[in-house]
Amino acid sequence: MSHIVVSWSTAYDYIMSYRWNLEDEIKKWITHKLNVAFDIDEMYRQSGGTGMNISYNLALLGENPILLTSIGKDYIFSDFIKENVNLDFIHISAKKMTSSWYITSDASQNQITAFYPWAMNEADSIIARNVNIPTNYWIVSPNKKEAMLSHIKDMHTAWVEIFFDPGPQLKNFSKEELIIASEMSDYLIVNDNEYTEFKEIMWLEDEEIRKFFSKLIITYWENGAKIIDDTWVTHIPAVRNHHLVDTTWVGDAFRAGLLKGLNTKKSWRTSWMIGALLASFCLWAHGAQNHFIDQKHFRSWFYEEFGEEIEL
Repeated sequence: MSHIVVSWSTAYDYIMSYRWNLEDEIKKWITHKLNVAFDIDEMYRQSGGTGMNISYNLALLGENPILLTSIGKDYIFSDFIKENVNLDFIHISAKKMTSSWYITSDASQNQITAFYPWAMNEADSIIARNVNIPTNYWIVSPNKKEAMLSHIKDMHTAWVEIFFDPGPQLKNFSKEELIIASEMSDYLIVNDNEYTEFKEIMWLEDEEIRKFFSKLIITYWENGAKIIDDTWVTHIPAVRNHHLVDTTWVGDAFRAGLLKGLNTKKSWRTSWMIGALLASFCLWAHGAQNHFIDQKHFRSWFYEEFGEEIEL
């Protein structure tokens, strides 16, 4: 069995809900020095970080992902994660606490987010080439920039396929660093805003960026995603879900489903369908690790949504 390696951050997420519109409050201060205070209606502390979120969702679908991440001594793994995710290669900081996201969402799903890296700043202590377990896919996503580049370089010649998912770390990359990461990666996966930023940093047009990657995967929130290569563009509709609680980490679930499909030799079409359906389940609860679905029910919902049988 070949595994999926998730090289990414682990964090505690502080998810806060604001009943009105953040935009309206900020507009009041456009001509003044910004000094805005919000009365929060609810707050949840969740286990999170994109690496842990993807690993959790992969485990739901029967994978045993390998997690490369840096945490503080304060972090507590759930029993489900300890039983279903390979934690042999994590780094535990002796001095720093686990990274933290502070996320405020309003009634229109606008967000204001703050992040403090703490233990993530030691992520480059993890040597990717020390992973001596057969793997098919690595996803290298928002983490300490130096760790991201190091892991991509280490695995570039290791006969694995690499997803480059820079996310909010894009702003910390230079053009030269993005070129290095792109030349050594097989796929780029970003949301539409990140793709615009990627192009601005690179000073390149779509056709030039496509030359770096076998495929580009661009997500568009409730409007689904695109998979682009040299010859075709496939539009991926989102799975509609009327039981919407929290959209914050839906992209992590989509990535996990896509990777699950590819790792079990499914076509790209079937893999994105798995990702789209898994992403819809993530909307059911606050945070990215509070939904649960067993494989039997997943197969049933897959048939109901797409009219096709699926084996995981």
